[in-house]
Amino acid sequence: MKFRDILLLMACGLFFYACKKPETGFLSDRLFYRNNPFAASLGRVTTSLPIEADGSTVPLNVKLLAVRDKNGAPATKLTTEYEIAIYKGEIVATDTTLAQLGAKLGVAKYKPFNVNPIGGRLEVTPASVYADTGTYDFDIEVSNVKGTRQLNSIAKIRLTPAVDSQITRQFASTSTPGQELIFTTQSAFSVTVQRIPGPNRIIIKFVDKNGNKWNPLNNEVIPRVSLPLVTQVGLRYAFKQFNPYYNEVKTDTALVYEYPAKTPTFPLFTLNNAYTVSYRIPNNFNDLNLNINPEFGIRLYPLNVPYVDGTWIITNKINFAARL
Repeated sequence: MKFRDILLLMACGLFFYACKKPETGFLSDRLFYRNNPFAASLGRVTTSLPIEADGSTVPLNVKLLAVRDKNGAPATKLTTEYEIAIYKGEIVATDTTLAQLGAKLGVAKYKPFNVNPIGGRLEVTPASVYADTGTYDFDIEVSNVKGTRQLNSIAKIRLTPAVDSQITRQFASTSTPGQELIFTTQSAFSVTVQRIPGPNRIIIKFVDKNGNKWNPLNNEVIPRVSLPLVTQVGLRYAFKQFNPYYNEVKTDTALVYEYPAKTPTFPLFTLNNAYTVSYRIPNNFNDLNLNINPEFGIRLYPLNVPYVDGTWIITNKINFAARL
């Protein structure tokens, strides 16, 4: 073959290569979830990381195809819509009336388990209170500009029993009357949360080492005042500031509060980025002759229904002192 013919063939090859339509995008065959198994408690909002794209062209569009229980049967409770309480807006401390609160709370229908259509993030919603504990697997369809791929049994979901409350703060100290600078931490202090059937009510008790209850009605338990500091460090709150919707009721054994119906959690907002409340048992009501300063923080969650309900008993057990 003459050299001229070889050059002609090379030129033709380059021409046809240049005219070939370039391939668009990439869809990996190694997509996976880093959160596997994906664990969540019934009734609690829980989300995973997005699906690992492994270099695939984004965005990835993801569709849930099926969910199965450990026996391979369709998990219809996870894919059925249920009515739950939702936030329609951010609730803040200045929303002090039931009317203001009602404008920011509502109900809507959600499935207990969803896969976000963009990126594939796994989502367990408060509607999961209607589902059963256990381990499930699921199939998804993933697509992008390159094409579509079906991934069967890509990961597992593990649903655990509901957690109805959380203690966010548990602390106590003692101090000499008349000063707010020197405090001694006391470790023999505990906070317990108990839910019982009954009206929407929160009962807060302060109990000594012998099981005797201090009397809020007699000012044996009082809120601690904020320190006169410029920074936020010295700010202190009482529980009634987290629950401005109803009056505080003092009895000879407890502080009692109603709370609103059909709230997703309670309290509904933070103060100084926390749920902490601070109280004092004055020195003349305990055998230490010191001020006792218990602090606690709680969050209440739905149990078997998609909103907080029932009567809650919060007990502050002061195991290092006795009531006089």
